[in-house]
Amino acid sequence: MPTPLSDILTNSKQLFDSFFESYTKELFQPQTRITDACLYSLKAGGKRIRPIFVLNSFFHPNDLPKILNTKEHHSVYLASLAVECIHTYSLIHDDLPAMDDDDTRRGMPTCHVQFDEATAILAGDTLNSLSFYLLSLYENTDSAAIRDSIQILHRGAGMNGMILGQMEDIEEEKNPSAKGKESKLTSIHEKKTGALIEASFLLGNRLRPDWIERETVISSYAKEIGLLFQITDDILDVEGNLAELGKTPGKDAKAGKLTYPSLYGMETAKKLRDESVTKAISLVSNVTSLNNEFFLGLPKYIAERKN
Repeated sequence: MPTPLSDILTNSKQLFDSFFESYTKELFQPQTRITDACLYSLKAGGKRIRPIFVLNSFFHPNDLPKILNTKEHHSVYLASLAVECIHTYSLIHDDLPAMDDDDTRRGMPTCHVQFDEATAILAGDTLNSLSFYLLSLYENTDSAAIRDSIQILHRGAGMNGMILGQMEDIEEEKNPSAKGKESKLTSIHEKKTGALIEASFLLGNRLRPDWIERETVISSYAKEIGLLFQITDDILDVEGNLAELGKTPGKDAKAGKLTYPSLYGMETAKKLRDESVTKAISLVSNVTSLNNEFFLGLPKYIAERKN
């Protein structure tokens, strides 16, 4: 019988957290103020969405409960930790006063509030570099897989991916012109949110023996999931609350950020969200190895989430 999506997400998170707890005990040694700040942010109650994408692009969801020994698939767990490190670094830096200037993240004080700005910057730097180091530790795979994985993560998180999206987002706050807003919004979110999500899916897929035949569909699906994730985030920033979101709502409007509700209105934003759900599902429906409860159920789960 197919495994329900809720069980898949729970099993995936448990597998990742088990690896995370055991592996980071040695990884973040010796203990310093920097390692304390890194672990504070890494352990701050995240949903582990991107590591879950990595794991489920490698494993079939029905196999997840059987995978008790993470050493057998060490490389895919290293990849999942790498994307979580990159994602956490981006959150630390996003929250800084020079960026989004937020005091709360995941219902807790942000890293620069808990420690200080300099420590937060260095903790983010640490997690950024650490993610690429983790990919270099792949086991039982060839050098081409290591090379490809480093390039995948760089495309997602680097100067033409997540970082460029963040830069475009900041620049757009200072641009009052309405000209080209639709294409700019798409560009920002494809890079700022979507690029790392796509990298997460591709990293897990790259470690499979059949990775080449699945890569094009995985990439298209991941891009759609990234778009869906951001549209939903934009809606939640308007309609959500601090208790559910774990971060301050309404900041996008106050900062004058370009979002789907601000550009199209809430009704159209929700229509675009629903269309994205349908498109994502259609992309994997006819691919045997992807036609499972994870890939089919994920779009609706993202659209209906509250945080």
